[in-house]
Amino acid sequence: MLELVRMHSDAVDAAELAAQMGLHPTTVRFHLDALCSDGVVERTRIARSGVGRPRTGYLAVHDRLDYQILAEILALELGDTTDKRRRRAEAAGRRWAGRISGDSTSEDVARQHASGDVGTRETLGKRAALIARVFARMGFGPELQPATGSNRAAQQTIQLHSCPVRELARTHPEVGCALHQGLLQGLLAGWAAHERGSAVSRPAMKAELEPFVEPELCLVRMTGHD
Repeated sequence: MLELVRMHSDAVDAAELAAQMGLHPTTVRFHLDALCSDGVVERTRIARSGVGRPRTGYLAVHDRLDYQILAEILALELGDTTDKRRRRAEAAGRRWAGRISGDSTSEDVARQHASGDVGTRETLGKRAALIARVFARMGFGPELQPATGSNRAAQQTIQLHSCPVRELARTHPEVGCALHQGLLQGLLAGWAAHERGSAVSRPAMKAELEPFVEPELCLVRMTGHD
């Protein structure tokens, strides 16, 4: 079963493994739990395409020793103080967002833009969905919470259930977490620039990352206002 999990580059759930092996999902989950206890497989979340809570997925754990050493060295090379590393990591995240904003997410923003003037709450929900898609591609296991507020001021939270750089984020949050904070800022800024110059008014958006509110949970808190 471990080799089958390793054959999947992305997370796979028990139902899919059960179908491939011709076993009952309960039997597969029992063996997956044992592999997780042995530390060779880890649990993550797989976002659903529609409504509902994410499914539990499983990923093979590879030897990360060299990566951890490299990550530590690179983190310290960003600066000799925590503040310098934070500022430079955020700047790197914003540059990273510039690369991401050039892909299909910009097409989605253009389609949203063509839909005409909409309220703050609806626009915030659409931006949150795009951010969740980006973070899903990075392995964060995002889960969108319902938007609250009005058409003039709204809030929405994205739960991140599986940080792919959790070791770096815990030892150097000024790098691992700041990088993704910069990414959030850069994505929103890039999409805003894409819409600039239009006669259609769009609400101002902000996104703040709250790392490790629980041992395996981070939050993205988004706000929008006219």
